Amino acid sequence: MRTTVLAIVIGMFALAASAQVQDRLDFSISGGAIFGKTVSQPTSAVSLAPHFSGAVFGTVRYHLTDLQAVEINIGHENSSQLFTKSPDTFRISGTVLEYSGAYVLTPMRDHRLQPFIFAGGGGLRWSVGNQYIDQVSVNLGAVKQNSLAFLYGGGADYRLWRSLALRLQYRGLIYRAPDFGVSSLFISAKDHMAEPAAGLVLKF
Repeated sequence: MRTTVLAIVIGMFALAASAQVQDRLDFSISGGAIFGKTVSQPTSAVSLAPHFSGAVFGTVRYHLTDLQAVEINIGHENSSQLFTKSPDTFRISGTVLEYSGAYVLTPMRDHRLQPFIFAGGGGLRWSVGNQYIDQVSVNLGAVKQNSLAFLYGGGADYRLWRSLALRLQYRGLIYRAPDFGVSSLFISAKDHMAEPAAGLVLKF
Protein backbone atom coordinates (compact mmCIF):
# COMPACT_ATOMS: atom_id res chain seq x y z
CA MET A 1 0.00 0.00 0.00
CA ARG A 2 2.76 2.44 0.95
CA THR A 3 4.64 1.58 -2.23
CA THR A 4 1.53 2.32 -4.31
CA VAL A 5 0.95 5.66 -2.57
CA LEU A 6 4.61 6.59 -3.00
CA ALA A 7 4.46 5.72 -6.70
CA ILE A 8 1.33 7.86 -7.14
CA VAL A 9 2.93 10.81 -5.33
CA ILE A 10 6.11 10.55 -7.43
CA GLY A 11 4.01 10.33 -10.58
CA MET A 12 2.02 13.42 -9.61
CA PHE A 13 5.21 15.39 -8.97
CA ALA A 14 6.63 14.25 -12.32
CA LEU A 15 3.47 15.33 -14.14
CA ALA A 16 3.46 18.67 -12.34
CA ALA A 17 7.11 19.29 -13.20
CA SER A 18 6.47 18.32 -16.81
CA ALA A 19 3.51 20.65 -17.05
CA GLN A 20 5.59 23.58 -15.88
CA VAL A 21 8.07 23.22 -18.74
CA GLN A 22 6.96 24.65 -22.07
CA ASP A 23 8.57 23.46 -25.29
CA ARG A 24 10.66 20.82 -23.54
CA LEU A 25 12.56 19.73 -26.66
CA ASP A 26 13.68 21.68 -29.70
CA PHE A 27 15.68 21.03 -32.86
CA SER A 28 17.40 23.76 -34.84
CA ILE A 29 19.58 24.18 -37.90
CA SER A 30 21.57 27.37 -38.37
CA GLY A 31 24.05 28.95 -40.69
CA GLY A 32 26.45 31.77 -40.08
CA ALA A 33 29.64 33.62 -40.83
CA ILE A 34 32.89 32.82 -39.04
CA PHE A 35 35.57 35.27 -38.04
CA GLY A 36 38.97 34.04 -36.89
CA LYS A 37 41.66 35.80 -34.91
CA THR A 38 45.26 36.13 -36.08
CA VAL A 39 47.71 34.70 -33.53
CA SER A 40 51.50 34.44 -33.45
CA GLN A 41 54.36 32.62 -31.78
CA PRO A 42 57.21 35.12 -31.25
CA THR A 43 59.76 32.47 -30.31
CA SER A 44 59.37 30.64 -33.63
CA ALA A 45 58.38 33.69 -35.73
CA VAL A 46 55.22 31.94 -36.93
CA SER A 47 51.84 33.65 -37.29
CA LEU A 48 48.50 32.13 -38.21
CA ALA A 49 45.59 33.91 -39.91
CA PRO A 50 42.57 31.57 -40.07
CA HIS A 51 40.01 32.04 -42.84
CA PHE A 52 36.57 30.41 -42.88
CA SER A 53 33.91 30.43 -45.58
CA GLY A 54 30.96 29.95 -43.24
CA ALA A 55 29.37 27.31 -41.06
CA VAL A 56 26.25 25.20 -40.77
CA PHE A 57 25.35 23.44 -37.55
CA GLY A 58 22.50 21.63 -35.87
CA THR A 59 21.43 21.74 -32.23
CA VAL A 60 19.24 19.55 -30.04
CA ARG A 61 18.18 21.34 -26.84
CA TYR A 62 16.39 19.68 -23.92
CA HIS A 63 14.74 21.95 -21.34
CA LEU A 64 15.08 20.68 -17.77
CA THR A 65 12.98 23.59 -16.47
CA ASP A 66 11.72 26.85 -17.93
CA LEU A 67 15.05 28.41 -16.88
CA GLN A 68 17.57 25.67 -17.59
CA ALA A 69 18.41 23.44 -20.54
CA VAL A 70 21.21 21.34 -21.97
CA GLU A 71 22.14 21.08 -25.63
CA ILE A 72 24.37 19.20 -28.04
CA ASN A 73 25.72 20.70 -31.28
CA ILE A 74 27.39 19.43 -34.41
CA GLY A 75 28.72 21.75 -37.07
CA HIS A 76 30.75 21.85 -40.28
CA GLU A 77 32.97 24.61 -41.61
CA ASN A 78 35.28 25.01 -44.60
CA SER A 79 38.60 26.50 -43.56
CA SER A 80 41.88 27.79 -44.91
CA GLN A 81 44.69 28.27 -42.40
CA LEU A 82 47.34 30.71 -43.57
CA PHE A 83 50.69 30.43 -41.76
CA THR A 84 53.42 32.98 -42.25
CA LYS A 85 57.05 32.19 -41.47
CA SER A 86 59.32 34.69 -43.18
CA PRO A 87 59.96 34.72 -46.06
CA ASP A 88 57.28 32.11 -46.92
CA THR A 89 53.56 31.65 -46.53
CA PHE A 90 51.96 28.23 -46.00
CA ARG A 91 48.28 27.55 -46.63
CA ILE A 92 46.44 24.43 -45.54
CA SER A 93 42.84 24.14 -46.66
CA GLY A 94 40.28 21.66 -45.41
CA THR A 95 37.22 21.32 -43.24
CA VAL A 96 36.43 21.55 -39.55
CA LEU A 97 33.95 19.33 -37.71
CA GLU A 98 32.63 20.88 -34.50
CA TYR A 99 30.96 18.83 -31.77
CA SER A 100 30.02 20.37 -28.44
CA GLY A 101 27.64 20.41 -25.51
CA ALA A 102 26.48 23.29 -23.33
CA TYR A 103 24.40 24.37 -20.35
CA VAL A 104 21.76 26.92 -21.36
CA LEU A 105 20.16 29.52 -19.10
CA THR A 106 16.96 31.32 -20.10
CA PRO A 107 16.58 34.28 -17.69
CA MET A 108 13.08 35.18 -18.91
CA ARG A 109 10.53 34.23 -21.54
CA ASP A 110 7.14 35.16 -22.87
CA HIS A 111 4.90 33.68 -25.54
CA ARG A 112 7.09 34.90 -28.40
CA LEU A 113 10.54 35.88 -27.11
CA GLN A 114 12.99 33.57 -25.33
CA PRO A 115 16.50 34.98 -24.75
CA PHE A 116 19.29 32.65 -23.61
CA ILE A 117 22.97 32.41 -22.73
CA PHE A 118 25.11 29.29 -22.77
CA ALA A 119 28.53 27.87 -21.96
CA GLY A 120 30.09 24.47 -22.48
CA GLY A 121 32.83 22.57 -24.24
CA GLY A 122 33.63 20.16 -27.00
CA GLY A 123 36.11 19.61 -29.76
CA LEU A 124 37.17 20.58 -33.26
CA ARG A 125 38.39 18.02 -35.79
CA TRP A 126 40.53 19.56 -38.51
CA SER A 127 40.69 17.67 -41.82
CA VAL A 128 43.31 18.41 -44.47
CA GLY A 129 42.80 19.29 -48.12
CA ASN A 130 45.14 21.12 -50.50
CA GLN A 131 48.47 22.45 -49.21
CA TYR A 132 50.55 25.31 -50.59
CA ILE A 133 53.82 27.15 -50.10
CA ASP A 134 53.78 30.62 -51.64
CA GLN A 135 50.73 29.59 -53.72
CA VAL A 136 52.53 26.55 -55.14
CA SER A 137 50.80 23.23 -54.49
CA VAL A 138 52.99 20.92 -52.37
CA ASN A 139 52.69 18.12 -49.85
CA LEU A 140 53.62 19.48 -46.41
CA GLY A 141 52.79 16.20 -44.69
CA ALA A 142 49.88 17.80 -42.87
CA VAL A 143 47.57 15.40 -41.02
CA LYS A 144 44.16 15.51 -39.33
CA GLN A 145 44.17 17.08 -35.88
CA ASN A 146 41.83 17.45 -32.90
CA SER A 147 41.53 20.47 -30.61
CA LEU A 148 39.56 20.88 -27.40
CA ALA A 149 37.31 23.93 -27.42
CA PHE A 150 35.45 26.11 -24.91
CA LEU A 151 32.04 27.28 -26.16
CA TYR A 152 30.13 30.35 -24.98
CA GLY A 153 27.49 32.69 -26.34
CA GLY A 154 23.94 33.90 -26.27
CA GLY A 155 20.95 34.79 -28.37
CA ALA A 156 17.19 34.61 -28.57
CA ASP A 157 14.37 32.56 -30.07
CA TYR A 158 11.43 34.44 -31.56
CA ARG A 159 8.30 32.37 -32.18
CA LEU A 160 7.04 32.80 -35.72
CA TRP A 161 4.13 30.38 -35.76
CA ARG A 162 3.07 27.64 -33.35
CA SER A 163 6.12 25.36 -33.02
CA LEU A 164 8.31 27.29 -35.45
CA ALA A 165 10.77 29.93 -34.21
CA LEU A 166 13.61 32.05 -35.53
CA ARG A 167 16.92 31.77 -33.63
CA LEU A 168 19.51 34.55 -33.68
CA GLN A 169 22.68 33.90 -31.73
CA TYR A 170 26.35 34.57 -31.25
CA ARG A 171 28.69 31.63 -30.60
CA GLY A 172 32.31 31.92 -29.57
CA LEU A 173 34.86 29.08 -29.54
CA ILE A 174 38.26 29.26 -27.85
CA TYR A 175 40.71 26.53 -28.91
CA ARG A 176 44.37 25.74 -29.41
CA ALA A 177 45.58 26.79 -32.85
CA PRO A 178 46.26 23.79 -35.10
CA ASP A 179 49.64 22.98 -36.68
CA PHE A 180 48.52 19.81 -38.54
CA GLY A 181 51.54 17.90 -37.30
CA VAL A 182 53.96 20.11 -39.29
CA SER A 183 56.69 20.90 -36.75
CA SER A 184 57.88 24.05 -38.51
CA LEU A 185 54.36 25.51 -38.19
CA PHE A 186 53.93 24.75 -34.48
CA ILE A 187 52.24 27.64 -32.74
CA SER A 188 51.47 27.24 -29.06
CA ALA A 189 48.67 29.80 -28.84
CA LYS A 190 44.96 30.01 -28.13
CA ASP A 191 42.79 31.08 -31.04
CA HIS A 192 39.22 32.34 -31.19
CA MET A 193 36.38 31.63 -33.61
CA ALA A 194 33.37 33.99 -33.63
CA GLU A 195 30.12 32.72 -35.16
CA PRO A 196 27.15 35.08 -35.54
CA ALA A 197 24.35 32.86 -36.84
CA ALA A 198 20.68 32.60 -37.68
CA GLY A 199 18.44 29.58 -38.06
CA LEU A 200 15.05 27.94 -37.65
CA VAL A 201 13.84 26.01 -34.61
CA LEU A 202 11.14 23.38 -34.19
CA LYS A 203 9.81 23.21 -30.61
CA PHE A 204 7.96 20.28 -29.07
